[in-house]
This record gives sequence, C-alpha cells and structure tokens, in this order.
Amino acid sequence: MATNAHDLDPRRRRTREALLSAFVSLALRRRYHEIRIDDLLEASGVGRSTFYEHFAGKDALLVASMGDALALLAGVPIGRSTPPQLAMLLDHFWHNRAMAPGIFQGAAHRVVRNALVLRVEEALKHGAGGSVRLPRRLAAHTLADGLLSPIVAWLAGEAPCRAGDFAAALHDASRATFASLQIAGPA
Repeated sequence: MATNAHDLDPRRRRTREALLSAFVSLALRRRYHEIRIDDLLEASGVGRSTFYEHFAGKDALLVASMGDALALLAGVPIGRSTPPQLAMLLDHFWHNRAMAPGIFQGAAHRVVRNALVLRVEEALKHGAGGSVRLPRRLAAHTLADGLLSPIVAWLAGEAPCRAGDFAAALHDASRATFASLQIAGPA
C-alpha cells in the first residue's frame, strides 16, 4: 500500500517512521535477505497487522526507505535533478556505504533496481519533453542501469573518485544517454 507520509495523521506518521527506522537499523547490521518481518516488528514495536496497513511487505519498506533517493535518481536523465543534488545523494550513500552490500546486492538490489526503473519510466511519461525511440520500459531500464551500476561499483571501491566529480560525470552521461534515446523533433 503506497502512502504519502505527508498525508498521514501524526500517529500513523510515527508508526511509519518507527518501521522505517527499524528497517535502517537492521539493514546496518544484516543483509537484506536476513531481515525478517518478525525482526522489524520487534525492533519497531509495531504489530503485524499495523505493519501491513503501511507496507505490502519488506520490499515495499525497502523502496519507501529509498523513496527520496530513487526520485532524485529518476530525475537525473530528464534534467529534474542537478549535479549538486546528485553529489549530496552520493555523499549520503558514501557515508552510509556500510549498508551498500545489503541494499545493492542480491534480492534487495533487484527490488531497488525495479523501483528505479518504474520511477524513470514514470518520469519519461510525465515530463521527458519528447518521445523515446525505444518502448518507454526499455528506455527506463537503459537509464536506470546507467545510473545504478556505476554507483554500486563506486560504493564497492572499484574506482575511487570525489562525489562531486562523479555526480557531474554521471549527470552528463545520463542526460546524453537520454538525448540519444529521444526521437528527433521537426527541424
């Protein structure tokens, strides 16, 4: 169940925040596949039925915990997100990179990647400023993978560089990829 946190009454907002906080706390200590719903319930003090009033499951909780990051990344190809915003996100990822193996590998990576693909596809639908040559879903996969794969490699330490430099290059590459996918308009 998708819920906008701003639309919740204070009690529901606190419950949602407790679940998100419990998830982050557990994700710092365990890999995603090791986190069970019962662990989340115990750590948050929330009952099972209340959990399911807020989230369809653990995957939905993971996506909600990354909602702002996914929205920012989805905005990069179409120019809604700027290099400084991206640099701030990359700095955040870097300072929390202890969570990276738990979130950017295995089942969690698939969940995050699929959520990013959906966000990019939605961004292409509403505000891309033109049509893409590929079906929107394929274009979204192309753009999402072009963003996520280098971030995962960077967080793994495969190619060290400053977050600001990486953000500028990633922004430019994503915008160029998007431009290459667009259908040329009338001359």
